[in-house]
Amino acid sequence: MSSIKAPPIYKVTAYQLLLLLLACLIAVILTGWVSAYSLLIGGLISALPSATFAGRVFKYRGARAAHKIARELYVGEAIKLMSMGAGFALSFCYIEPLNVAALFVGFTMIHLAGLAMFARIL
Repeated sequence: MSSIKAPPIYKVTAYQLLLLLLACLIAVILTGWVSAYSLLIGGLISALPSATFAGRVFKYRGARAAHKIARELYVGEAIKLMSMGAGFALSFCYIEPLNVAALFVGFTMIHLAGLAMFARIL
């Protein structure tokens, strides 16, 4: 067991989801339901796989666990990329009507919010 504390990854995910809900509420008021749920789907496509990745990577800590950490990095990144790809594919196939611009805005906004939050806490 290591004495190194894990970073607060769940705080980052909570911040991302709160920002996403606020953006969806604003989108409902300004542009309507289609843009709002497209924004929500795009944000979830970013936030959920990223949270899964972070949970896998920060499961182990310390120099003795370096091999396990490296393995979880590769496996977690593969799972994250496949989940994001599947999320976009399923959205394009099954969500009708879909505002594609709002979908990508939601994805990009939540991704950048996560990066900013990690940079702030680390």
